[in-house]
Amino acid sequence: MIAVGAAAAERSVLTCPCCESDKVKRAFEKGESGFYSCHKCCLTFIWPRPDDAALVDLYEDYGRRYYSSEGVKRYLLSANHYHREIELLSRTSQAGTLLDVGCSIGGFVKAAGELGYEAQGIDISGVSVAVGQSAGLKIQSGDFLRTAFADSFDVITMWATLEHLPEPSRYVQRALKMLRPGGVFLASVPNYAGITQRLIGRKDRYVGSDHLNYWTARGFASYLQKFNLQILETLTFGFNPLTLVRDAMDRGQSCGCEQMASEQTNAASWKSGWIGKGHRVAERVLNFGLLGDSVAVAGRLRGQ
Repeated sequence: MIAVGAAAAERSVLTCPCCESDKVKRAFEKGESGFYSCHKCCLTFIWPRPDDAALVDLYEDYGRRYYSSEGVKRYLLSANHYHREIELLSRTSQAGTLLDVGCSIGGFVKAAGELGYEAQGIDISGVSVAVGQSAGLKIQSGDFLRTAFADSFDVITMWATLEHLPEPSRYVQRALKMLRPGGVFLASVPNYAGITQRLIGRKDRYVGSDHLNYWTARGFASYLQKFNLQILETLTFGFNPLTLVRDAMDRGQSCGCEQMASEQTNAASWKSGWIGKGHRVAERVLNFGLLGDSVAVAGRLRGQ
């Protein structure tokens, strides 16, 4: 069980971590975690929240086990892995300085650099960062909220990051303070209204103690809009029918890092050729109803 942070433990009334409403109710349990839903903003979240030390330990251990696979390293450093994020970046911004928060081993930093951006990244996991640094990428390990940067940025990204954070709004606020006027913020999270979630609910492997916050596609765009962002695009993507079937058959059992690494490596092999093209068509169809299993939002910082 992840330890409760001191600030969280002192709260007398349970409130939503995003809109601070106290109109929340217990939705269900999975493993040792309690899941609560917010009536006001429709966020689903885990309570109690983890403290900073527990998060560092969790992701150091995750990094050691997950990145032990050479196949996963190659896949995460390939441009193909981030093709959707790169396409969204290209549609909503121009080449400039870019910071990727929660950069993992730096695959997106690498892809953005190849596109002409002056890109760097930061991640809390030293194990993950060491993999990217060995590949020559400009990434560093550290706490984004406490790390000083030499300059502001034209673009800041947070891919698959905000769902892991006990206080996501603090990270968004810090990012927007570091954006130049007219700068672009891009972020993605799992879509709690995606096709997999609709079909198997809590059996979804991505519903678990690693993910603290669960937004729907529309809810995530509304959440970011409150931070003085002009929403440029909301995009959903991602759907793996094999993973859906496995999760449904496992009845909601957690998926270990080693198993996930193996499955992602295998998936990368069939995403080329005609199968990959068919998969992309399926993702586009799902996106019409915002039904992809991940949602990405791009927003431009409004004038101060």
